[in-house]
Amino acid sequence: MINTRPERALTRSIGYLLVIAALLAGAFVFGKMTWKGNGELHTLLETIATVLLLICGVMSLVRYYTKKSSAFLILGGGFLGTALLNGYHGAITSSFLVGRTPSALSALSLWSGVTPRLFLALLMCASLLGWKMESRHSTTGRREEFLVYVLIGTFTVFSFFFFGIVRLPLEYYPNFAVHRPFLAAPGIFFALAAVGYWRNGGWKTDDVEHWLLLSLIIGGVSYLTYNPFYNNMHEPLYVIGHVLNDLQYACMLIGLFISMATIFKSEAENAARLRTAQDELEARVLARTTDLAQANQALQEEIIERRRAEHAAEAASRAKGEFLANMSHEIRTPMNGIIGMTELVLETELSVEQRDSLGLVKVSAEALVAVVNDILDFSKIEAGKLDLESIPFDLRQSLGETMKALDFRAHVKALELIYEVQSDVVEALLGDPGRLRQVIVNLVGNAIKFTDRGEILMSVTQEAESSGAVSLHFAVKDTGVGIPTDKLRKIFEPFSQADGSTSRKYGGTGLGLTICVKLVEMMKGRIWVESEVGKGATFHFTATFNVQDKPSLRLAPIHPEQLQDLRALIVDDNFTNRRILLDMLTRWGMRPTAVESGLAAMKELQMAKSTGSLFSLILLDSQMPDMDGFALAEQIQKDPGLGPMEILMLTSAGQLGDAARCRELGICAYLVKPFHQAELLEAICQTINKKGAPAKDLPLVTRHTLREDEHRPRILLAEDNLVNQTLAVRLLEKRGYLVKVTGDGRSAVEAVETGQFDVVLMDIQMPGMDGFEATAAIRAIEKIKGGHIPIIALTAHALKGDEEDCITSGMDGYVSKPIRAIELVSTIEKLLDNKRSVQPDNSAYVPSSIVTLPK
Repeated sequence: MINTRPERALTRSIGYLLVIAALLAGAFVFGKMTWKGNGELHTLLETIATVLLLICGVMSLVRYYTKKSSAFLILGGGFLGTALLNGYHGAITSSFLVGRTPSALSALSLWSGVTPRLFLALLMCASLLGWKMESRHSTTGRREEFLVYVLIGTFTVFSFFFFGIVRLPLEYYPNFAVHRPFLAAPGIFFALAAVGYWRNGGWKTDDVEHWLLLSLIIGGVSYLTYNPFYNNMHEPLYVIGHVLNDLQYACMLIGLFISMATIFKSEAENAARLRTAQDELEARVLARTTDLAQANQALQEEIIERRRAEHAAEAASRAKGEFLANMSHEIRTPMNGIIGMTELVLETELSVEQRDSLGLVKVSAEALVAVVNDILDFSKIEAGKLDLESIPFDLRQSLGETMKALDFRAHVKALELIYEVQSDVVEALLGDPGRLRQVIVNLVGNAIKFTDRGEILMSVTQEAESSGAVSLHFAVKDTGVGIPTDKLRKIFEPFSQADGSTSRKYGGTGLGLTICVKLVEMMKGRIWVESEVGKGATFHFTATFNVQDKPSLRLAPIHPEQLQDLRALIVDDNFTNRRILLDMLTRWGMRPTAVESGLAAMKELQMAKSTGSLFSLILLDSQMPDMDGFALAEQIQKDPGLGPMEILMLTSAGQLGDAARCRELGICAYLVKPFHQAELLEAICQTINKKGAPAKDLPLVTRHTLREDEHRPRILLAEDNLVNQTLAVRLLEKRGYLVKVTGDGRSAVEAVETGQFDVVLMDIQMPGMDGFEATAAIRAIEKIKGGHIPIIALTAHALKGDEEDCITSGMDGYVSKPIRAIELVSTIEKLLDNKRSVQPDNSAYVPSSIVTLPK
């Protein structure tokens, strides 16, 4: 019977102290008394002690064979051995055997009486070792049983013969304060055992150890304060010492009775539950027909077995999931500060050496994050924790954002990065854009890594369309080193690369393509590669997506009246770029013409001048052989007869000083590839709107001014980590947002109640009120006051289940740490665009610059 309340331990401690005090006081009182007992009383007390010890021994062994506890093996054997020695003591010192042994009665009584007590005290100390052994080894074998029984039996039999044939000395010193010091030996060992059990702490909750400790206290005090001080047999201290022996054994017996009662009660309850379950099962079985009985029994057994296996699998899956979540959180949180702060410092004025060093820090940190992400994704796939979302997304917009993120890496190597989506491809899809982005980033990233010159083309075509679903074919083509034929299959295996030598030129974990294979299979597609060494490689994959019933509102394509039949000239030496731009401008209602060089452009312009059909817009590629875009713009400005036209410069790699050259040459807009169709359309519309004003007096239209023309959104940041606060504020303010910071969820709720915000960035793990509770409170306020503030979760947990929890709790977006500026800003802008695009008449959103164009 176990009681875990803390006050029970205090009560028992006080009880022990009171028992010790009472026994010490009793020793003083009984030491002053002069009455005497007799031999019959002594024999009676020893008989009672023997019976108690026998019962204790039997019950301890029953407990041992029930639960296989090594401590109870030692206690049971010790109690039985002590009982035999105690019975022998009572018999050999009785009046019946007086004079039949070589020793005097007083000496025999002393030695035969102290031996079983000393024996028991030593075994009590040994039982402590049994408890410790039990904590390390749950079972006791036959070898340990045999050893205990042999040792106890040998000592008992030896004692019998020893007392019967050896003349024992009389250990009595009447002139000393302690007349019989040898009788204090059991008391010392009882006291040591009591201290050991006290330190073990089991007495606080376990009734057996409580009563055992109480008996040790009684035995210790008895043999330290009563028995060593009596002068003659049968005087008060002698008799009371024997009474305390009986009381000590009775305490042991009480503890064992309580323990056995608890065991029997537990077994009875288990048996009752089993009987109840059995009766219910029999009642169900009898309610069915005999023909179904055997089949039903087999089915029940199969269900039970499957449930066990399912529970075991779920437990293993939970353990893996928790490990992955913790790993993701613990790694991403510090990496967030490292990468983010490095990006911020790189935007400040630095020396060349400092910039190079910080550039290496950033590259190394991003490489580490990429490795960690690959390993975590691979682990999630192996653990079965990776699932796909099914959310609406725009294919062109998603691909544009993805390619824009890869643009810098391509430009560093002076590569042309191009993507094309055929006009007949369905764009309003349902699926997992995040995992699609992961596959594309991996394939295009590999293409950039293994290509030193030329171009990389990402194309999307539609293979088949059925009711509610569409199959798309993605291809990533590069002009890189290519892959040997014998390596084409190996590269899709885990931890494998085409170049697996220790001196290989290209890094990586070798997990990226393996993850892509799994993700593509989950998207009901397949992945393969075509390659020839020295001529590049083309990675293909297919994926199936559902089609949105009601497509989301989109910015493009739009056919504003102002752009109808507008003549435009496209100048780009890359054929793929020309074809894509022709397709875009044609779909917007314009009349584009495309040429491949500056000289061809001048011929086309002169021809238009001669016919009077002048171009209103010209799109120039800045990097072309022979005559680059800036040189062509200079030639155009020298000939006013070509008519008033607006020039947009398109570049694959922005250079320092480009903006100043654009202003000098009258170029109105400057965009870095790759760009969204919506960005190009907005830039064209803004350029035409400003037609007539001197270009040098107007601000240059860039990707950033397109953003700056909008109002500055107010953002509430709820984040308790100071490093993450500083990072997020700097990232957001540098991009034109107004930011207010709170350190916990409660402050965030109060800020929403008292202020006006466009977006809330909510950390999940915060003191006091966490992100989930704060979101629930904000949504409750909105139910009363109306409105809806987009809330984006910021968390270092990056598992699929974490994102589901955030969305289910009422949040609108999810960004995992470490925070990447482009990912965070993209998520914010997506929610802001959704907020802006919702019109009362449910019409498509059109940029304001187009609407305000003069007729």
